[in-house]
Amino acid sequence: MRIKGAMTILTKEAKFLGMTVDEVVDFIDNSNHYTVPVKVLQAYEVYKMDQGYRWSGINFETWVKA
Repeated sequence: MRIKGAMTILTKEAKFLGMTVDEVVDFIDNSNHYTVPVKVLQAYEVYKMDQGYRWSGINFETWVKA
């Protein structure tokens, strides 16, 4: 998936939830991931990587600025 497809999925999810894309991203950042469909999580990961983040996972870190 590329960023264009990821943004389409995030935009549709935001419209469905009555939120903005930034609010959806914050919601995923601050909640457990069982409440969002897998395709939205995949789009979220592509979005984060496009924004310059990388997955760390060390010392309970999640996404860190590369």
